[in-house]
Amino acid sequence: MNDEPLSPADQFDNRLAARQYVPMRVLVVGLNGFIGSAIAGQACAQGHEVFGMGRRLQPDAVSDVTYLIGDRSDPREVQGIIIKEKIDVVVDVIPMVMANTEPLLNCLEGVIEQYVMISSSDVYANYELLQKRAQGEPAAEAVDENAPLRASRYPYREETRRDASASDQYLDDYDKIPIEDAVQQLSVAWTILRLPMVFGPGDRQRRFRWAIAPMLERHDMLTVPRSWANWHSTYGYIENVGAAVAITIGHANAYNQVFNVAEEQPVSQIDWARKFAEVMDWQGQIDVTDDPDHPLRRRTNDLDLSVPFKIDGTKLRQRLGFTDVVDESTALARTVANEAST
Repeated sequence: MNDEPLSPADQFDNRLAARQYVPMRVLVVGLNGFIGSAIAGQACAQGHEVFGMGRRLQPDAVSDVTYLIGDRSDPREVQGIIIKEKIDVVVDVIPMVMANTEPLLNCLEGVIEQYVMISSSDVYANYELLQKRAQGEPAAEAVDENAPLRASRYPYREETRRDASASDQYLDDYDKIPIEDAVQQLSVAWTILRLPMVFGPGDRQRRFRWAIAPMLERHDMLTVPRSWANWHSTYGYIENVGAAVAITIGHANAYNQVFNVAEEQPVSQIDWARKFAEVMDWQGQIDVTDDPDHPLRRRTNDLDLSVPFKIDGTKLRQRLGFTDVVDESTALARTVANEAST
């Protein structure tokens, strides 16, 4: 009988064969935000021991999470926390620019088992077509993880760079693509999750306010620009997105993989309006207009809404067995309640 301990590689192979994950000690970097808190909550629900790191404490944000003060931009501080707390997995919610992410990646080598990167579906080629930053034929159907990526870089960089003191200054150097490339060179296991547009309670962008607000005010009619009404794009409800990320933690079938996180069937914006109308029991009429001065039309003039932005999340659902933890009707009702309270 051989009592010699299994090597990490053999342990990985055994877990992969068993198609299972095991409880981990998890550090969520960027806990205090909309998405970070949802990931932490769902990771706790899935049985992991979760630590949340941020520059300030919010001890009531998520129960069962151990809160730690730490600065992501200081890799030695992060590494010290990892070693002290015996962290197995780092979930990085805020890898926005390469300059402050590469040092963090370097400090993780050899001290954790898995690095989970929160990326974005804005890496795909359809996004630069949507933004009118490139020319070409868009993918008409939902794109999977092997679809072409943007040829251009820095999707939110403007002709004139933002002031150094501006809160959104980081957008000049924001790009997930080079960070994804660096992550895939790690010697530790890695997982990349490309998120859709995320909605639900806590969404500062209030993505469905255009539909919910008139219905809450009991207007008889909701008027929607034709280009917007017909635009297809992918969304994800916040708790379902958090659960999708959490299921990859310590899951051998998620190691060294890229996943899209997406609803099962993307629909048009007018169909979203109809869904909210049903949940809210709103009996008004939805009218489509070609008025170029409609406020929603003016806000979307910089986009080519003939380009769909549909993401295929089949791989995550099939490979890891992921299913939504909140059904659509409940998700919409909670979103409406949140909008009504703000």
